[in-house]
Amino acid sequence: MNRRTLWLPATVTGLAAVIATITAAGLTAWTEPTGTAGKTVASISADVRPGAEALEPAENRPVIERNQATPPPLPDVRPPERVTLAAAGIDAEVVPVGVEPDGQMELPENPDVLGWYMYGAAAGDEQGSVVLAGHVDSAGYGLGQLARLGEAAPGDEVVIETTDDRNVRYIVDRVESFAKSELPTAEIFHRGGEERLVMITCGGDFDERAGSYSENTVVTAVRA
Repeated sequence: MNRRTLWLPATVTGLAAVIATITAAGLTAWTEPTGTAGKTVASISADVRPGAEALEPAENRPVIERNQATPPPLPDVRPPERVTLAAAGIDAEVVPVGVEPDGQMELPENPDVLGWYMYGAAAGDEQGSVVLAGHVDSAGYGLGQLARLGEAAPGDEVVIETTDDRNVRYIVDRVESFAKSELPTAEIFHRGGEERLVMITCGGDFDERAGSYSENTVVTAVRA
């Protein structure tokens, strides 16, 4: 999934989030965090723009409504920096991501690195969705950390390590697959309700002509 993206349909109820059109001020305030190979969020945004070698078209990237995109206050944020889901072979670096100027989701180019949606909840916030997303694979890198995400099962443990060296534990509640056009984004990226972790990648069949996967794999976990 190198320079390939997850599609969140631009509907009134369906754009609560992974990544969305946000205010320019909100995005600017978060261009400092550095991820793999010293790339900032801003440079990651440039890197994931589709090129000649793209496997999935730009239209498959997530987009969100502007009224959902305005970032909430972020007091005492402790960003996740690593996530482990041992049952599915996942042990991945996590970096903060936002949205590109056109409203599409930023994702690290390397499928071994996951993006944390920094305008949603952080691990340990007690409410809202902690959203992690990444490419399932890449022409340049091969299979990514989320390639086996669909092998997770209810009861599996997920551990997020935060930048202040805390470990926040979750238990997988459900594993689901959705056609990209039917992804329940309003529910997945809701900022209210009990805290939960949502991990998303592409799944289903790969359409070589369209250059995209048919589904999204979504794992939802609750606090342990």
